[in-house]
Amino acid sequence: MELNEVKLTEQMAKVFSIAEQECKQRESRCLMPEHLFLGCLDGGSYPIKEAIQKSGLDIDSLKNSCNHFHENLSLVICEPIKTPFCQSTKLVIDQAISYMRNYNQIFLNAGHVLKALIKSGHTDRVLTPEQQNTFLSLATVSRDMYLDLSGYCPQKQLYKNIRMVRNEDVERLNLFIKEEFGARWTETIKQAVERHLPSIYIAEDQSGDIIGFAAFDTHQPGYFGPMGVTKYKRARSIGESLLHVCLEGMLRKGYKEIIIHQAGPIEFYEKACNAKVIPLNE
Repeated sequence: MELNEVKLTEQMAKVFSIAEQECKQRESRCLMPEHLFLGCLDGGSYPIKEAIQKSGLDIDSLKNSCNHFHENLSLVICEPIKTPFCQSTKLVIDQAISYMRNYNQIFLNAGHVLKALIKSGHTDRVLTPEQQNTFLSLATVSRDMYLDLSGYCPQKQLYKNIRMVRNEDVERLNLFIKEEFGARWTETIKQAVERHLPSIYIAEDQSGDIIGFAAFDTHQPGYFGPMGVTKYKRARSIGESLLHVCLEGMLRKGYKEIIIHQAGPIEFYEKACNAKVIPLNE
């Protein structure tokens, strides 16, 4: 178990807190997958709430139907969670951490845990296959988000060494993106530069090495993204600063409302700029 080496989003910390309360109320010896699932439902993000509504899930009935399954109850203690885990919960958390790392992220969120719970079969007793697919398609994937810029006020830039990309930066920027995130964004950036779009910014360290980038209008006008910061420099306000530099640029360009394209860390954008997840149509 590597949970003590992982950062938790605020919502994920809330999920664990609710799960521990469920465990205590049910007088369980340890925190089980069903407690974790109830924590995700009660403490999760907007996409989870949207999935609850669209799947027709009755939370009260779900809680009443939850039964304890006492197989494999050897206990595991893992800081910072005080309640012991059963082995099944340990495996779920390990799988969630694996998803987090596969997405090249450093914060464990409720989407990672929910996906691990569903994929490992721990929701089979309480969700139909259709309901499970609804949760997977709405609550465990990247989503477009909406931001109204009409009331946006430029923020104090926390990380100062950010500037617009120049032609001589393109090759090393694409190398940085490929090494850190794979080749999925390199063609987008290359085409944006070829179209002479002044909408790509880079963050550099004191040695002049690129440690992050952000862009807008690369997919289509009024769209923010992509953005990425090297894994070893995250949680230092670099991504937040890149975001606000771009938002100010979009504001100057006359945009009143924008779309954050395929936001992976939804909670980051909710907190950084009060962006809202765009509900999916029926």
